[in-house]
Amino acid sequence: MPVTIDPTALGMPVELGQISRELKKLWEQDGGVSTRASLINLAVYCEGVESMRANTELIMEFTHEHACRAILIGYEPGSENQIHAWINAHCHLSRAGAKQVCCEQISFLFEGDTKKRIANILFSNLDSDLPLYLLWRGEFHDPVDEQLWAWVDRLIFDSQSWRDPKSQFALLKDSLVRSKSRLTLCDLNWTRSLHLRQALAQMFDHAENLSVLDNLKTVAIAHAPNFRSTALLLVGWFAAQLKLVFVKNEGSAFVYLNPHGNEVLFSLTAEEGRSISRCELTSDTGSIRLQRDGAGDFFRVEVRLTDNRVYNHLLPAGINATATLILEEIGGGGQHKVYLNALAASEVLL
Repeated sequence: MPVTIDPTALGMPVELGQISRELKKLWEQDGGVSTRASLINLAVYCEGVESMRANTELIMEFTHEHACRAILIGYEPGSENQIHAWINAHCHLSRAGAKQVCCEQISFLFEGDTKKRIANILFSNLDSDLPLYLLWRGEFHDPVDEQLWAWVDRLIFDSQSWRDPKSQFALLKDSLVRSKSRLTLCDLNWTRSLHLRQALAQMFDHAENLSVLDNLKTVAIAHAPNFRSTALLLVGWFAAQLKLVFVKNEGSAFVYLNPHGNEVLFSLTAEEGRSISRCELTSDTGSIRLQRDGAGDFFRVEVRLTDNRVYNHLLPAGINATATLILEEIGGGGQHKVYLNALAASEVLL
């Protein structure tokens, strides 16, 4: 049975073979009022028609800050074998206010047994030689169509939403190895802790605070109930950066050895709040306590040394909205070696 589609959410319906022609007509009808802009190809994969509507809103928000050609790919299993296509444009006034800057969106709904055509249709609708960033909404399914990785420069996903992160990472890793892909992995679950990690790292720009790391005894992390995987990546970051060796798992506590052979205990606590709300490091020489403020906009950091010196800092906590996290990923660039090291260190905890 075919799914019910609300075309007003996705734009103008078009035939698959007429997309380029219809896009050209769309701009010709504009009369020069708007300027088409595109710096990247942003493809978004999701499942279900309702998800397509939600991701169109995400694309619209994203184009306020970053020009792109957006390609929305929806998949609906268990329906008739059909492929639908739509075109749309998201326009915003330029900073000068003289012209509207517009970004194209091409949407596809693949129904039934048409999933194998996704890769070819995606690649045939890319905007020239611009880089391709693929945002994967939801979980990967076995088998993964490895042809998808051929043109992708950055694969963006959010491991926080996965029910079984360990199996998901294994599935993704195996498919990338088989396809010999060199794409960059961008985990929004990792990006979510960016400002927290930056706030902690800044504390050790001061030489007198380094003794807390050198003599680290415990790290206590409080996370929202659904953000345990975010906290585990943070533990992996500590372990990779400090060259800690995993010893054992004691429920929500993890024991490591530092390079000097001394134990470091990590403990996780689920508390109501946003993502990670608190992180406290303790040692024989002092402590560093990071706490998200009530509104969630700032981190309050207290450094307390054993000679009774106390320092307080107020640092930005960032915005965890999905569109903002994607912009952080796209603007950051790089191969994410720190993330890969943290992920490798956290795999034993998943």
